[in-house]
Amino acid sequence: MDNGFKIEQSLLNKSLLEKLPEWWKNINKEDYYLVMTDDCDSLFSCERLHTLFGIEIGGFYSFEKGLYENDIITNFGWKTPIYVDLSIGQNQLCFDNHRTFIPNSNRVNPNAIHRDYSGKYNFSTLTFIIGLYGGIEKMNDTLRTMLLAVDGGFIGYYKNGGKWKDVNLYWLDKLGLTEYLLPILESHDMKYFQDFAVEHSLHDKIFINDDGYLETSTYRVPDYKFELVQPIEKIFTTKYDAAMRHRNKEKILVSAETYKDSYV
Repeated sequence: MDNGFKIEQSLLNKSLLEKLPEWWKNINKEDYYLVMTDDCDSLFSCERLHTLFGIEIGGFYSFEKGLYENDIITNFGWKTPIYVDLSIGQNQLCFDNHRTFIPNSNRVNPNAIHRDYSGKYNFSTLTFIIGLYGGIEKMNDTLRTMLLAVDGGFIGYYKNGGKWKDVNLYWLDKLGLTEYLLPILESHDMKYFQDFAVEHSLHDKIFINDDGYLETSTYRVPDYKFELVQPIEKIFTTKYDAAMRHRNKEKILVSAETYKDSYV
């Protein structure tokens, strides 16, 4: 392959790797574009995919307003979107770390290994992508710490006296990242990561301004204009209600389990 990635570079445990679809192994920038969401996890994941494949951000998903696109990057709809850190449905291509009951055969997500809610994947999409494609051996300690801090991946290891530590350890093993990230968790505490997240502005949000351009406080984002192409209605609901909406064939674009048996 000439796309900067070879399958043997993946660090994922075979039991997880074999549950994933195949499309992520070879992404041609001429045929695909990325759709980013509103946080650092999605932005950094897009940057990693750009480094690997040269693929550009052509869309932005606002959880309040809907899907925005740039006609030039998407080639006026001829390219296929890849949603990043978004639990998209309708068998569209995506990388994400959320749990949802809506099936999608093209979802690249560690929760392909189904576990109870308390044992679900609890790191970021970025950390998953790093395990998926490899490259962590080239990262310094700051970047490795970032993988634990983004999206609060560190929390379970320390919360309630380490009650959920085994969940973190389980997923580090599945991602093939134990040797790189566990020593960092073992040598620090919750406050260290909380301070790190503040220092590196990992809670920054990304949004579309009134002129159609992306804005965020700290990090670089694409500087071209986006247009709203699919408005949405945002609904908070129970798992039962969400399942009934799905059964009644309502057009659910995105659905994620935010808390046990609660969906947005």
